[in-house]
This record gives sequence, structure tokens and C-alpha cells, in this order.
Amino acid sequence: MRDLKYMTVVAVAALGLALAGCGGGGTSQSDLNAANDRAAEQAAMVMELQGQINELRAQLGLAEDDDLGDSIEELQGQVTALQKEIDDAAEAERLAQEEADRKAAEEAAAAMMAKAMKLHAGIGASTDDKGAETRRHAVYDNDGNIEVRSGTADAVDLSEDKMAMVGDNHGWMGKRYADPDGGDMYEAVVYSDVGDPTPGDKFSKKYADNLTDGVLNTNTTEGDASLVASSEFDQSAGTKMFKLPDPNPTGETIINIPGSYDGVSGTYMCEPGSKGACSVTVAAKGFTLDGGGTWTFKPDNADDQVMGMPDGNYASYGWWVRTSEDGKMVTASAFVDNKGTDPDSLAIAGLRGTATYMGGAAGQYTLYSSTGGTNDAGEFTATAELNATFGEDHKISGTIDNFMGADGMARDWSVELKEAAITDDGAISDGATTMTVWSIGGTAASASGEWSGELQDAGDDGVPMIATGTFYSEYSTSGKMVGAFGAKR
Repeated sequence: MRDLKYMTVVAVAALGLALAGCGGGGTSQSDLNAANDRAAEQAAMVMELQGQINELRAQLGLAEDDDLGDSIEELQGQVTALQKEIDDAAEAERLAQEEADRKAAEEAAAAMMAKAMKLHAGIGASTDDKGAETRRHAVYDNDGNIEVRSGTADAVDLSEDKMAMVGDNHGWMGKRYADPDGGDMYEAVVYSDVGDPTPGDKFSKKYADNLTDGVLNTNTTEGDASLVASSEFDQSAGTKMFKLPDPNPTGETIINIPGSYDGVSGTYMCEPGSKGACSVTVAAKGFTLDGGGTWTFKPDNADDQVMGMPDGNYASYGWWVRTSEDGKMVTASAFVDNKGTDPDSLAIAGLRGTATYMGGAAGQYTLYSSTGGTNDAGEFTATAELNATFGEDHKISGTIDNFMGADGMARDWSVELKEAAITDDGAISDGATTMTVWSIGGTAASASGEWSGELQDAGDDGVPMIATGTFYSEYSTSGKMVGAFGAKR
């Protein structure tokens, strides 16, 4: 700023001198008067400039005989040196950031390579051969958990992780399941064809025989655990305790928790018993309100309609991963199963024509290279399309594509499910190995792996409405993929 001001002063001074150098060439009285006026103006400008110069000298601490130009030149040198320091610091910061980014990229690449290597060793096709070392099997158990059998290890039940957010996949509802008991870590992601709730009777009508002054006693047999819901009941296992505030300056005696019962919003109320608390316990299908107090539920509006629960029998597909306690070994596979009662057997021998099934797929994949090639691994989602032809020999084939990788980005992949036979009861491939072809960027690998599945849920015309199945595919020696799909006609 000072340098700019000094240069401005010098420029203005030079302008004043230039003006002073302008003279008249005439000898008339008017010319003499004009010259006098200019001289007066120039004198005033010189005095003003001299005042500014004197002010600058005073600010700089310069004596009258000190050279102002030398001071300006010195300041310019200081500014240049300071700018160089700033530029050097910025360059050093840039280089340091580049180095940090390089190290972070190397660490991320090393971590991905390690993950890809473990998954490459651990991904395999689904099998229910319970006597094999390579056993990979998962089904629903009687409580709605996911029972996983991996190798020679004992079966492990995975319970729903109610805190996890898993999005729907082409209309099939997603849930995460995990093993809460420690040791080897188990995880499963399952997609299910759960129907939408339907409106039912008014709350006041459905529970007319169990309401007292508009309040439902949820400790009675009417307190169905599957109907209890609240954001405060957020544990995935065990019991959660609720107590009155301490201190309790207002003397509250009732614990109030917002929630819903049978799809109707309202308030859960509990008066603590001798233990001074009320408890909520995870049940097989929801939450049980029990222990130490009496729970009741009061709807916000007793005339609201309850929501009829969807059918508890539905098809599901998903994947599971087992990681050893030390993190060194991984086993991954996929499965399909039906929750609740198994669907009725199909009788499609007399069907003729075609049907197309559209839906989603999900699973685990790895591309592994130890020589500088691509390393990529993790969970995928994709779309699934299957085309069935019914006739004397029922046939079906399909494609898995529109892949999204573990980073949420699209992958230019597709997996062909090569033509398979359909038995008269809807089984796909009838136990025979039907191969797959994995393509990356339009370049197909050799046929490999296997796939199988099932058609189920006959429509009014006898044509199956749902197709589910699993698939395993390889891309040369570097790629492995295992997944499952669920699709609807």
C-alpha cells in the first residue's frame, strides 16, 4: 500500500512538473492573464504535492535531505522479498499436500488390494452340502433370523440390525442382519418381496373390548410384539430400561414415550413398579413391553385406521460374509429362501408362451491383481432380467447388469445367465450346472461358474409370478462374483 502511494505521489509530481513546463507563446494581455492563472494553479499544485511529500517523509521518518526515491526503492525490494516468501510457502504447502495425497492414495490402494485378495480367496457359490469343508448355506430360521452355515463351523443365527439403513432394491425391501455375540464377524444383507400394509378397521372398533377410557393395556394378550413401534425402542437385542427423571422437580409419575401401535400413532405410558423402571425387550417379531410397571397405549385419534399387516410369507434373496476374528480370512456367498410358509408347488407342465421377470440382484465381488492391475472389491447391487419360454421343454435365461460397485459408482459389467431348464414344479436347472459369462467393458470372459433358482407363486393364469436364484461367476483369473436375485413378472 505504501509503495503504491509513493508511486502515485511521484506520478502526480511528474504531472505537476509537466504542467509547469507548458507556456504561452502570445504577447497579448489576455495571453498574459491566462499565463498568470496557469502559474498560480501550478504553484498551488506544487504546494499541495510538497505537502503530501512532507507528510510521507514524516510517516517514514525521513529528514529533508534524505532521498525519497531510495526509500521507495527499498520498500519495493522488501515487498518483492515478502512476495517471494509467500510464493515459496504456498509452493511448499502444495508439495506437502501432494505428498499427503500420494501417501493416502497408496494406503487406500494397499487396503483395497488386501480386501480384494481376501475376497478372491473367500468368494464361492452357494451350497447346502453340510458335510463339506466348503459349505456355504443360509436360510431363515423359525424366529425370522438368518441362519448361516459356513464350512465346518457351527450354524450362527444373525438377527436384524434395526439401526442399519438398507435401501430397497427394485421394490424388494432391504435389511441388514448381524451376529451380536462376537468372535468371527457375520453380516448378511437380505432383500424381500414384502407387500404394502393395507388400511383396516378403526382403532376404536378393532380394540373396543380392550379399551378403558380410550387406553389400551399392552401388557395383556392384546399386546402383540409385532405391532409395537417407537423410535425410542431402538435396540437390536436385549432389554432397554426407562426411568423417571432424576431429579424430578415436577413430580412426574408416568413415563411417556411417543410411538405407534398397529400403525396408529399415539403415546406409550408406563408407571414404574418397585424396581423404579419400565423395560422393553426385543421379541422374535418386535418388542415386548414388560418388567417393573404396567404399559398402556393411548392413540392420538382412536378413529384412525389400523394398518393391516402384509402377508408374513414372502420370497427373499441376499448375500452373507463371514470374517475371522483376526480379520485374515473371509468367506462370502449368496442365498435365496422364503420367509414363513413355503409357497405352493407349481404345476406348469401345460403352460405355453413366454414370460419376462424384472428385478434386482446383490452380492459380493472382487477383482484382484498383485502386479499393478485393478483391485476392487465389496458389495454390489444390480438389475436382473430373466426370460422364460414355456412349452414341451421349459427354458429360461437371463442377464444381470447395471452394476453399482462398493463405492456407489456404476460398473460397466454384465453377467449372462446361460439358458437353463425349468422343471414342472418351477425349479431352475434341475440340479445341473448352468454356466455364466461375465463381461467387463463389453469384453466377455470364458463361460464359468453356475446359477440356479426357482419360479414360484402362480398367477391366476397359472404362470409363475416370481423368480429367485443365486449365481457365481469368474472373470479370467482375477475376478470372482457371487450374488442372488429376485424378480417379478
